[in-house]
Amino acid sequence: MDQTGAAVHLARAGHPAPQTKVSLQAVPHQGINWPHIVWPHIFRAYQAEPLVQRPAASMGKQGVCHLGFSAQSAKTRLGHSFVSHPFHFTHPWYLDPAVPGMAVVYVQTPGGGLIQGDRTCLQFDVGPAAQIHITNQAAEKIHTMTANCALQQITFTLDTDAYAEYCPEPVILFPSARFGQAVQIQLAAGASFFGSEIFVSRCAQEGAADGASFEALTTSLEVLDADKNVLLRDQSLALPAHQPLSGPGVLAEYRVWGQAFLVGPDIPADWARDIHARLPTEAGTVWGVTLLPRERGISIKVVGTQVRAVRHILSVAWNLLRRRHIGVSPPDFPK
Repeated sequence: MDQTGAAVHLARAGHPAPQTKVSLQAVPHQGINWPHIVWPHIFRAYQAEPLVQRPAASMGKQGVCHLGFSAQSAKTRLGHSFVSHPFHFTHPWYLDPAVPGMAVVYVQTPGGGLIQGDRTCLQFDVGPAAQIHITNQAAEKIHTMTANCALQQITFTLDTDAYAEYCPEPVILFPSARFGQAVQIQLAAGASFFGSEIFVSRCAQEGAADGASFEALTTSLEVLDADKNVLLRDQSLALPAHQPLSGPGVLAEYRVWGQAFLVGPDIPADWARDIHARLPTEAGTVWGVTLLPRERGISIKVVGTQVRAVRHILSVAWNLLRRRHIGVSPPDFPK
């Protein structure tokens, strides 16, 4: 498997918004429940395309990472695990002196990214009062494709009073890449979740206005509460061949974009105002802060010309949100 993906809010002119749907129906597969995803029409067409090499989603092209955590004696422990190629993971580290019981796990993909026909599923089950931080070792890449596509599903299920952070390295979309990612988070009473992501469009000729970009990208993010009510739903579909990324209301001159969000039981409106007032001004970036309905969360979105600048803004947002939410700043986790 090789390379990774990105995200942009955009639909084709004259066409309805993307309909990527994540349902609670699950398909059992080797100890993991694969969420049933309804991908946008164009991605369903991609999935039907045959491959000259190994068939899509066949052995070696269908990766699973399923980890379950529980709180024991003031520490979060790894209770069960199942992984298959291309995934590997470190056993929990305890790297945050301010939150000594938090389990920090690095999910690794030695294969170097995702290629056409790859299907991956990551599932994290977090028990009552458990605390975890999930990240990876390096930027993920979505390689150039000539047929089919690469798809990734990520699921977090948090039990009562659990807390999870998911902060992967940037996803890089290479020219002609086709990538779909669906993230679903389920929060029980008192549980909260912080997530961040960065996407990078790598053109065939960096700096050239007409450089070829990725072919298609779809992303979906859905957060549900204990009663299956939707707290946050965010969907995107980018098709640069049909509507250029440089067009109005899309990315303009920017080729890096990302977001950070916190969803929990009680996120006051003044947190959003404070973050808006304290986020830095970085050259070549535009950002915004949104308070989610019913004061259940905050979302920060950024576009920029450089990964460093976008990463810095999201890092400051994480620091501000974490201090407000659990009372401590995040450490500099080693990579």
